[in-house]
Amino acid sequence: MILIIGGSGFLGYYLHHNFIKNGQKVNSTYFKHRINEEYFHYLDVTDKKNIHTIIQKIKPDVIIYASAITNVDLCETDKNLAKAINVTGLKFTIDAAASFHSKIIYISTSAVFDGSKKSYSEAEKTNPISSYGLTKSMGEELVLNSNLPYLIIRTDQPYSWKKNWHHTNSVLRVIEHLNSNEEHLEISDWYNTPTYVPDFVACTQKLVNDDHTGIFHLVGSDFKNRFDFALIVADIFGLDKNKIKAINSSVLKLPAKRVNVKLENKKAFEKTGMAMSNSIDGLKKMRKIQPV
Repeated sequence: MILIIGGSGFLGYYLHHNFIKNGQKVNSTYFKHRINEEYFHYLDVTDKKNIHTIIQKIKPDVIIYASAITNVDLCETDKNLAKAINVTGLKFTIDAAASFHSKIIYISTSAVFDGSKKSYSEAEKTNPISSYGLTKSMGEELVLNSNLPYLIIRTDQPYSWKKNWHHTNSVLRVIEHLNSNEEHLEISDWYNTPTYVPDFVACTQKLVNDDHTGIFHLVGSDFKNRFDFALIVADIFGLDKNKIKAINSSVLKLPAKRVNVKLENKKAFEKTGMAMSNSIDGLKKMRKIQPV
């Protein structure tokens, strides 16, 4: 039995339905956005008793902790909230999981690194410079020291179609603006390894099914700045890329500092045989499954 904590979120919801599609038993949780589907349960991850009750009821073999405050600036301005969701909720989960020796799968981020190196393998030491990155690094430490079997899966800039309650993502922002004939301002000094979500969930499922442990980077296969990536989005979806204008992040005066981190993904390919798409291939796949 798999339990996805944060199953109503962007990655969690894709993971839930991918496991269901492949005939696996899975339960998931929601918080703000009620999911009226079978096998979904309300959960407040800051409520220790609530977490223990859910885990004792389901008795999961695997727990995927996908619940997180991922808004980097919110984490910087409300550090208590960031710690409550990204750290304390995970600790409650690990404590409750100990009775069943459940495997913990923790969804983490490139923000655990400081961007000082050309690229990062799974073996590199974390050194976050933002509150968001710090809370995710603290979460990784909890998992590493849990004495439970674990997977830590780091990803970066996930994109695909979303449900109406999900926050938008970098690809959908471009599509929405250009479809509305609006100018789209995009940052030219932020670099990411954009990750096509169906690739992410398929590779995660392979790691789970084959009972892998350790740390893995599940990210796309190229390193792009946000502006160049937006131009590719416009090309793939047949939109006017002349409406995309480059800006420097310094003009935004955001609370949290961003870092340019290139995660290496070759370990995942070596262990699973599954290649993560580059930007062009991922966006072409996304276009083919475009909602009506």
